[in-house]
Formats: sequence, structure tokens, C-alpha cells
Amino acid sequence: MNMEKNKKIVWGNSHSIGNKEIDNDHKHIIDIYNRLLELHEGDNFTTSEFARILSEMTDYCLRHFQREENYMLNLSYPNYEQHVGYHKDYIYKVAMFNVNLMSSTPPSPQVVLNFLYEWWNFHIMRKDVEYENFKSDNDYKVDY
Repeated sequence: MNMEKNKKIVWGNSHSIGNKEIDNDHKHIIDIYNRLLELHEGDNFTTSEFARILSEMTDYCLRHFQREENYMLNLSYPNYEQHVGYHKDYIYKVAMFNVNLMSSTPPSPQVVLNFLYEWWNFHIMRKDVEYENFKSDNDYKVDY
């Protein structure tokens, strides 16, 4: 994983999966990531504030994943189980980051940011787009 200083994620057409509601969820998640990055790079960094924002992200992601998984079920998406597995792995990893942030050996905020940057960019642009393409290819009329 790249350990360089992370970049802000700037929403662009490459992030859009072609579904406005899901795109709006993803924009909100990216906004939270960017707040974590700004906190990390700013002069007022505290581990407790980093943990608070990461918890906010986790709470929002849990709601987003639930909506997304219901949507995929309604589509009869054939890769549903695999996609849910990605969500479970993410939630576990981020929950462990959060728990360990207040331990005697916390993870580096840079490690957390690197994980989030890589995961969200890959997941949105490579995995989420797959179920939306499946919907389009099959001309399904299912709302998010």
C-alpha cells in the first residue's frame, strides 16, 4: 500500500456509477474521508477527534451498505454474496482501527487514511459500478 501523503478525493465523473442516489451516498462518504484527511494534516489533530470522525464514517457506511445490499437483492444481483463480503471486511477493518485508536498501540492515522483512500476508490469505481451495469444490461427498473 502506498504510504505517501494521501490526496483529497475530488468527486468526478470517474466516481459516478450512474445512479444519483448512490452517488450522493458516495459523495457524503468521500466528504467524511476528506474531513479526516484535513484533520490529520491540520494543526488541531487529536486522536479522539480522528476516532470520532471515523466513527461517523462507519455509522454512515453501515446505513449505506444496508441500503445498497437491499438494492442488490431487489435486482437479484448474482454477485450479491461476494459484494456483501467486501462490506463485511471493510466494517471489520475500520471497526478494529477505531477500537485500536484509543489503545496503547494505536494505528497510524496515515495507515487508516491509506486504507480508506484505496478501498473507497477501488470499491466505488470497480465494484459498485458492476451492479449498476448489471441493472442497465438487464433493463431492470429498480429504485435505490
